[in-house]
Formats: sequence, structure tokens, C-alpha cells
Amino acid sequence: MNFLVVNPWIYDFAAYDFWLKPLGLLYISEVLTYLGHNVTFVDLLDRHDKDLIAKSPPKDKKYGTGKFYNESVEKPAILKNIPRKFKRYGLPLKLFESKLETINKQNKIDAILVGITLTYWYYGGEKTIEILRNIFPSTPIFLGGVYSTLYTEHAENNFSKFKVNIFPGTGIFPLKKVLELLNEELTKLNNFNWFEEIDLTYDFYDSYLTYVVLISSVGCPFHCTYCVTPKMWKFQYRSIDKIINNIEYILKKRPYVKDVVFFDDAFLLRKDIKELLKALSTFNVRYHLPNGIHARRIDDEIALLLKKANFRTIKLGYESYDFNIQKGTGFKVTNEDLVKAVTSLKNAGFDMNDVYAYVLVNLPFQDKENVIQAVDFCHSLGIRVNLNEFTPIPGTVEYNELIKKNVISPNIDPLLLNNTIIPYWSNFGLSIEDLEEVKRYTKSKYSD
Repeated sequence: MNFLVVNPWIYDFAAYDFWLKPLGLLYISEVLTYLGHNVTFVDLLDRHDKDLIAKSPPKDKKYGTGKFYNESVEKPAILKNIPRKFKRYGLPLKLFESKLETINKQNKIDAILVGITLTYWYYGGEKTIEILRNIFPSTPIFLGGVYSTLYTEHAENNFSKFKVNIFPGTGIFPLKKVLELLNEELTKLNNFNWFEEIDLTYDFYDSYLTYVVLISSVGCPFHCTYCVTPKMWKFQYRSIDKIINNIEYILKKRPYVKDVVFFDDAFLLRKDIKELLKALSTFNVRYHLPNGIHARRIDDEIALLLKKANFRTIKLGYESYDFNIQKGTGFKVTNEDLVKAVTSLKNAGFDMNDVYAYVLVNLPFQDKENVIQAVDFCHSLGIRVNLNEFTPIPGTVEYNELIKKNVISPNIDPLLLNNTIIPYWSNFGLSIEDLEEVKRYTKSKYSD
């Protein structure tokens, strides 16, 4: 069969390419190829798309990150009172339509797959599917991803106007259901460990890649109150040989790639982490860990191995200076853990401009002094701060508590749970004035 796989636009008040690649859709596309199907892959967030470069050459920033092409668009009615510009991030509309027209002429597309990650980005998926349905009026469209899994009923209601089939779930479970519906052969997927056996080749991109994103593990054994990962995934990690072979394949085909990003939620928690770090050191690339690694697992030996392997960006999950918040949200890190981790990273020779701590801001009923304490503490250690604005996620303890206390409705539109706009309407966190003050304060601490 001929499948069209599309990574949709982002419609938001802010978005930036911090190593953003559609890993779920890439894995699905790799599995379809493994099964013998043909895949046409369109990533609307590819800043180096060959057709986009002719219109708007991308300007890469540090380690291959950069700004998405964007255009201001009309806000949906529910957001009309938010005093900020609303934008579409990704390929221009006309360029997307042109690509689809060309694909439609070249191949008979049998099915279209779309995935939406962040729940409050569903509007971008909706606008993407609207265009797809105009050009492919009778082709089956299947929607999966985190949004479809956490907001299945909302997705079914919202996308029914486009006759979209909603397939929630993780891994290849949704794909198997899609293939069953299409009466396709599934024998090759019996007892198939997709995560171990499938490489992310990046062969679906014919564009220049400034970086590649991989995952060496899925899931996380911790159960933080604001995170839904443990409910969606069982913690498992890929064998070292498979990871190394995957990187070798990519670098053989794209020797210019200099940045490899691991998007794991629990990179350091595998039992053989030391062996993995030693194996990674054989490649002449820079590695990055942007997803909040566990500070408690960093000692002098781990820090030295990270340094020898040429890891650059290190983002530590810290969350809060307040012991009660640390304990109440999962107790994965204490102030002492952070001090020890930073000391080890300094001793190993890391550039402290590449070492960050995530500080949670706008937690329910958190005050600004709590955030400022955390910022001051991180600054005193010589590391930088990423303010991580809280978003209530269905299935988490924090979300359920807000529902229980009637702070938010179980039928709330996911657009309103965008962390950028929560302070404009909610009364459970910081006011917009306090949040802006915290941001200004943080910026001033690092203005030198």
C-alpha cells in the first residue's frame, strides 16, 4: 500500500526548533517500510525542506537549533482575548498544498497517517487535516499520537467533520489496528519488539539535517505527579549494539551531521549506562540531553564519561528549591543531589553555559518567591535555568487534583491548557504579572 505520513503544523503563540522531530511518526514509517509498504513522508516542521529554503533560507543557531518559518494567523474564538499574536509554524500553506498536489498526481495514496504530540497543539493538526481532506476527499485518514491517546473523546468529536479515524495508544499498537482495518497482513509483527529492532534511519528526509534525534529508552520508572510518561510507557531500553549501529548508519549516509540528540525521559537510568557512554565516545559528534536527566544519577564517574563522549547540552530535572514540593511531586531530586551533580560536571570540565536546570513554574498554588529561590540557587551553583511552565496533563496526579477541586473542568478545551496562556485565565498559579516578573528576574540574573 501507499501511505502518506504527515507531521502537522504547530499553531501557537510561541514555538522554536529545539531539536524537534516527529519520532512517533518516524517509527511508524519505518515499521511500514519494514512491512513492505511505500511511505511518502511530509514534515511540515522541517526547517531545511528543499522547497522552503528557496523561499526562506533557515538560520541555524547553536547546535543546529533555530526558528521555524512562521506566519501570523487568526486566533480560534476561544483564544481571541489573549493579547498575543497567534502563528502557524512550519511550511507555508501554498507550499504544503503544492506538495500534496504533486503527491496526488504521482501516486495513489491508500491511507494517510497524522500524529499530534502536545495536546494543546491539536488545532495545528486540525488545520493540517483540513487541507489533506480537501485534496484527498475519499482517502482514509488516521490520527494518532499523544493528543489522541489522552483526549480520545475530544479527538473523535473534533475530527469527525473530516471523517478521521482516531487510533489512540503507544508504540505500534495503533498502527496494528490501522492495518487490521485496512485488511493488511500482520504476521511479521507477531512477537515483534519494534523498539529493539527498528532503527530511525532518517531516510524519509531528502533535506539537509543539522541534527538527528534518537531515543535509547522509552518510559520512566519514576512517577512524578505532573508527568504522564509512566502511565503511557513501560520503562525499557534498547541494546547498546542496536544504538551504535543506528548511529553508524546515519553518519555513513550523512557524514556532515554533528549533533545527535537523545530525547529519552530517563537516559541515565539504564543499568548499563556506563557501557553505553563508552560506546558513544567512538563517534565524532556532539551529544545533547534536553529532557531533564536525573541529577541523582550523576557522580564523578558518570560526569567524566559524559564529557569523554562529547556530551554538550545537559539539562537537569530540578523542579523546585522547596523540599515539600520536591517530596510532593515525586522526590526524584533534592538540593543536595543538584549540588553533587553540578560539582561532578564542573570537575569533569563541562562548559557551565551548556548546563541547565529545569525549574517548574506556575505549579498549582505556587508563589513567585518559590521560583525565585530556585533561580537564585541555580545561579549560585554556576548553572543556567530553564523555566518550565506547568501544563496540566490528563491522567496525572496534578491534573486529577485540579479536576477534583473544580479548578478546571474535565471538559476543558485543551487549547486553554497551553502553558503560555494559562496565567491569562486561571487562578491556580501565578498571575501573568507575577510570571513576567519571574521571567525578567531570571533573565537579569544571567544578563552578563
